[in-house]
Amino acid sequence: MDIQKLREVIAENMTLDANDDFRQEKCWNIMTDILSADIQETIEYFRTECTDEEFFWLGSIFEDVAEKTQSKELIQVLRERLAKVLPETYQQQSFKSEHIRKWVNYAEYVRGLTSDIEFAEARIDDSEN
Repeated sequence: MDIQKLREVIAENMTLDANDDFRQEKCWNIMTDILSADIQETIEYFRTECTDEEFFWLGSIFEDVAEKTQSKELIQVLRERLAKVLPETYQQQSFKSEHIRKWVNYAEYVRGLTSDIEFAEARIDDSEN
């Protein structure tokens, strides 16, 4: 997985105007492709290298990655990753994104990512079980 490329796209996405749907969709598609290419590398990234800020910005595509990969292990790892973000370690003011620094407190961070993970889990097809 090209983590450097992923980080570049996340950084670009952070700078976009909230109403720039075209460029935002482009970023989401690239991030989805990167994370879907090799699910084991993606799982390792979330376990060992993903920052709290990257995790927040990737939440918007968890659903798409889950749908493409159909990985139940990914959902479990996303939950484990979120559980590592604790109130005492959440560093809202240290994030690069002005949006997060200004608007995303710990409760909002956890609430938003919990929803993103639940929506992603709903994309896993359990019909074969």
